Formats: sequence, C-alpha cells, structure tokens
Amino acid sequence: MLLKHIKFALILLLCVVPLFIYGTYLNSTRVHLLSRGNYFFDLTRNRADVASIQLIFPNKSSIQIEKIDDFWRIKEADGYFAAFAKINALVNLIRNTVIYRADTLNEKEATLFQNPLKIISRDAKGNVIDDASIAPLKESNKYYYALLNNDNFLYQLNSNFELSSNVMDWVQMPLFTFNLSHVKRIKTDNFEVYRRFDNENFKDVNSSSEYTHLQQFIDNFWYLSATEIKKTAHFDAEKFSQHKQFFITLFNGIIYEINLYSLNEDYWISVRLNREGLIKKSSLQHIKENSLLYDGWFFKIDPDKGAIISEFVL
Repeated sequence: MLLKHIKFALILLLCVVPLFIYGTYLNSTRVHLLSRGNYFFDLTRNRADVASIQLIFPNKSSIQIEKIDDFWRIKEADGYFAAFAKINALVNLIRNTVIYRADTLNEKEATLFQNPLKIISRDAKGNVIDDASIAPLKESNKYYYALLNNDNFLYQLNSNFELSSNVMDWVQMPLFTFNLSHVKRIKTDNFEVYRRFDNENFKDVNSSSEYTHLQQFIDNFWYLSATEIKKTAHFDAEKFSQHKQFFITLFNGIIYEINLYSLNEDYWISVRLNREGLIKKSSLQHIKENSLLYDGWFFKIDPDKGAIISEFVL
C-alpha cells in the first residue's frame, strides 16, 4: 500500500515539475512581453507633481534639481537656475526611455550595480516616485542595464545616460554673450571710451585719443561662465580687498553694470542690467527676461580672466 502511494506521488511530481517549469517560462516571457516597449520611468512621466530629480554619480557626487517658483534650480549651486537645455534633455530622457527587455534579476547580475548612476524623482512632500540605478555601459553592450524601485527585475534600456557630474554644467550659462562688435561704450574706474559705430576705433571721452587694443579686454567677458555661484545673502563682500566697477554699453542700448571683487586669486562678480535712453522693445524684453539671472547673485570666475579684467589699463 505504501509503495502504491509512493508511485502515485512520483507520478504526480513528474507531472507537476514540467508544468511548474513551463509556468515559470510563460511568466518570464509574459513579463518580458509586457515590459518591452514600455516607458521605464512610467510613474515619473505620469505625475504632474514631480518636485525634484536627484542624480547620484558613480563617484558619489550628487546634483539635486529642484522645482521652486516654477523654475528648475540646482541645489548645489545655492539654488541658481538650471540650464534650460540641460533640463529639457533630462526631461526628454525620463519621458522617452523605453525598456528593451526585462528579466528576473539574479545574484551575478546584481554585481553590475556596485557603482551605478542613480536617478531619483520625488514629489513635493519628498516621497520617492522612481528610484533607478543605471549600470555603467560596457563596450560590449548596446543597452544599459538598470534596476527600478527594487522590483527584482533587470532592465535593458535604449537611452543615453552619459550625464555630467560637474555642477556648473547644469546651471544656466554663460554669463555674457556679447563680443567687441556689440560694444558701444566702456566705462571703468580708470578710463572711459566710446564709439558711434562698430567699425570705428574707441575714443577716450576726455582726450579723443583712439584705442585699438580693447579686443582682449572684451574677450574675457565673451561666453564667460561661473565656477561657483552664491546668493547675495551668502556672499561676504566686506572680506574682499578690491572692488572695481565696469559699465559696458551695447549698441542695442543695454548696459551691463559689472562689479568685480578680488582677494588674492579669488575673483567674484555681480551683474545688473540697465539701459540708456530710448531702446527697442526687444532690448527691453531682454532686460526683463534676463535680470532674474543676475539680480541677487554672485559669480566666481576663472582666476586668469579675473586678473586680466581687474588689471587692465589703457
């Protein structure tokens, strides 16, 4: 009788095991089919209350992008404005990353994520929406391996996750885009020159002497970017030994009032936009739109350029 039960159990086991294996296969295939073509950051892309996106890089540095007063800002840059192009690219990455395939994660594959790029989105209350880990792309791989929200699946993604870990790459720069051909007048603490047209040489306002070597001076402002940014409340101007002013007037009527602070090899500037007389509507709009990028901020600049600007004389 016992032998009969054992035989029955063996027969049952032989029937169940293949069915179990087949069921597991169907389930994994189903997961694969359901996942392929779906959006990886599906929770984030379908939420209207995303308040921050944190990037944690393999070198453990972190960049937190926060939405404040309807503007994306960089926490590590004292809350300065995020670069519009960078944010658009990041948003497109999150919205358009598609899953190529998904498989059950095993112990060996988990070792791929020892030094991942992490992308964490949160709502206004600080609750995590998506927590993704992206493994470094190997030369032999076409797709990125990724984990999402500890769901025990290994995803393959078709996007490009080569993101900069340099904070200053994520802020709105450069500070200036004018070059010498745009400049009508330059006034500093020790000289003032002007010209009527862009093909003329600059003349001293007092002696009418002409000057032809202002190219280098203006070149140091052209596409100048900050290496660090602070709010006015966090900047101690009193500790700096020198303070110089520069007023650069463009042919479109916009005036850049630039204050330069220096101490040893540290150079910081503050900027204010103004205008001369009657100017075009487009110039007024430029002042209105760009003033918020300057008002209330101090910018640390390259020491070599800072020294040239500070020490320049006619």
